[in-house]
Amino acid sequence: MLRLRFDTDPAWARVVLTDLDAFLQDHAHNERKVVQAALQLAAHNPRRSDLVAAMIELAGEELTHFGQVHALLLARGSNLGQDKPDPYAGGMHKLLRKADMDEYLLDRLLVFGVVEARGCERFRLVHEALPEGPLKDFYGTLYRAEARHHGLFTGLAETYYGRDVVRSRLSEILAAEAELVASLPHRAALH
Repeated sequence: MLRLRFDTDPAWARVVLTDLDAFLQDHAHNERKVVQAALQLAAHNPRRSDLVAAMIELAGEELTHFGQVHALLLARGSNLGQDKPDPYAGGMHKLLRKADMDEYLLDRLLVFGVVEARGCERFRLVHEALPEGPLKDFYGTLYRAEARHHGLFTGLAETYYGRDVVRSRLSEILAAEAELVASLPHRAALH
């Protein structure tokens, strides 16, 4: 289990509950982006069959989540809404080293893993804050799925680059992610 270095203040979940439709819209867009990113990662690494298979499976699961969140929005009388800039995603993207293809793949896997770990933590907080009912149950299921996802990415990284290299770079990414999350205001969005 990947251990984040900054815990989200539970007050964040209270902000989410004040504008649940905005949160659901943001959540849906995040699921869509994970689908796209997983398929792109597979397309960029066609000779790594285990990575391609894992990304296909992940994309399918996340596409299902996208559809489920969209259905929740429709049931609430809302819609998908416009995708808005995500300062967290932008900050995490800046951590990717792009000069060397091996470093770039390592960073992509680890950044994806950390982002999934943050999603796991935040879905758990939403689950805990919601009253009993189907939405609470849904977020309980989601946070357990995200726990599997971040393990998938760090496991693939260790397969390709070894434990020591992964631990060293992961430590740097976790430190940067903690600073980023601490600097962001609470808003009715996943990140």
